Amino acid sequence: MVPRLEFGRVDPAAFRVQLRFDQAPSFTVIEYAFSAPAATIAGSDDLVVISARGRGFELWHGRRDVDSSLPYLQAADGLAARWEAVAARATMLDRAGVEAVAATMSGEPGRMLTQSGLEPRSPELGRFWEHTVHRVRTAMLAAPEAFDEPLVEGAAFHRLAVAYLHAFQIVWLTSDQRLLPTGPRSTVVRLALEYMHAHAAEAITVQHVADAVHISSRGLHAAFRAELGVSPSEQLRGIRLSGVRDELRFSPPGETVAIVARRWGFVHLSRFADSYRQRFGELPSDTVAQRR
Repeated sequence: MVPRLEFGRVDPAAFRVQLRFDQAPSFTVIEYAFSAPAATIAGSDDLVVISARGRGFELWHGRRDVDSSLPYLQAADGLAARWEAVAARATMLDRAGVEAVAATMSGEPGRMLTQSGLEPRSPELGRFWEHTVHRVRTAMLAAPEAFDEPLVEGAAFHRLAVAYLHAFQIVWLTSDQRLLPTGPRSTVVRLALEYMHAHAAEAITVQHVADAVHISSRGLHAAFRAELGVSPSEQLRGIRLSGVRDELRFSPPGETVAIVARRWGFVHLSRFADSYRQRFGELPSDTVAQRR
């Protein structure tokens, strides 16, 4: 399951493990539970995010405690853990695919991703990651055969990759050995985008975003225009439209365009459909038809 996984403090007569794997070409979701006391040391060079809950569950990276109440990254040099009982979910992402998304987001070609920490940038973004995985996982359970289609699998992976790059402390090593953040370089715009991604499905406005990053709405507008070339409202609408499109491409059957659009805050469906067509070159119904 994870390279270099070593168990200790195990009673062979009592040890039990339950595993479930759901695989797509570019990502795997593993759910597992250990129902007996044990301790582990595990490391991985893969891109792995783990969410774990359990009785007596403790986690360390070297001599430092890791907050296991939040999702965390698997460290290449290993994490140590012990528990009385634990249940967890590990999401493994294709490194080359995530690096391709990072290159698009940064606007620069690069060599590799490097993690500068194990925990999410904030508890809100940790919840954003878990919500994203939950949505993808629900779709996989409802219609596993759909993920054999490249369009569906690609949409799900892209959503996971973007959530991974926004939620965790990831930097991009460029070809000339420079380290770049995988998001915007200015702190104000980066924090504003983090807030937008974490709350895009909620009834937030640009003023909410400005308040969250302690800047005036006019100052936020100027920062977005200078760095991204769009207004905060345009960026927020784009995030919401992308969220709708991702869901339409891999959501369980039975969820209509209207249901998904309203979940992302679009009340006027005709105006929504026009914005969707302008952004993606097709109507929402065309996206659903391709999914089917």
